[in-house]
Amino acid sequence: MLNIQVKGLTGPHMRRLITALLLISLLGQIQALPNGIDGRGDNGCICHGGADDSTSVTLEGLPGEYNSSQEYNITLTIESPVEMNDVQGGFRIIISEGEIIGDGWQLMDGGYTHSSEINDRRVWNAVWVAPAEDDVLATFIIYGNAVNGDGAASSEDEWNSQSLAVPGPEYTGDASPIELSNSVSNSQKAIAVIALLGVITLTVVAIRD
Repeated sequence: MLNIQVKGLTGPHMRRLITALLLISLLGQIQALPNGIDGRGDNGCICHGGADDSTSVTLEGLPGEYNSSQEYNITLTIESPVEMNDVQGGFRIIISEGEIIGDGWQLMDGGYTHSSEINDRRVWNAVWVAPAEDDVLATFIIYGNAVNGDGAASSEDEWNSQSLAVPGPEYTGDASPIELSNSVSNSQKAIAVIALLGVITLTVVAIRD
């Protein structure tokens, strides 16, 4: 049973203060997703701000041109100066063609992401199964987040991205990778600021009342 007593604060005033403190705590942890990220990560790890150049994300093993239905061993690597602890990183990969199979990998909202079984590393192996059609372009959007394992959406965590494209032998169109924007949009900044101001306001009101 939680029993907190502060001199001069009783009844509704105390309840408001406790609520404010809980909101402050949750604000830092709500975006920590050790069991994978759904469609909220389709534009990157926006809860951590823009991408950081000190962190690199690479997906290796893809061919310059795929063979129909062939399996390719791929390796996703995050290199970062962010401190390593029990939980080290995570990812989200969105592909247009084929499928990815890997231990601890899961499909969530149309993208592949880590699970809690494999968030203790920054290197992941899997298999990409190329599409049966040989006249399409397979695109890959990869987001990787290096975390310090504190369980919060910490500013000390860093992310980056990579975009790749692999054509089939009969594909005749533009084979350029999808262009990515790793900056935080104005609307995303506004939402974060409004949420923070709301918590601060509630805290001030609780203390002053």
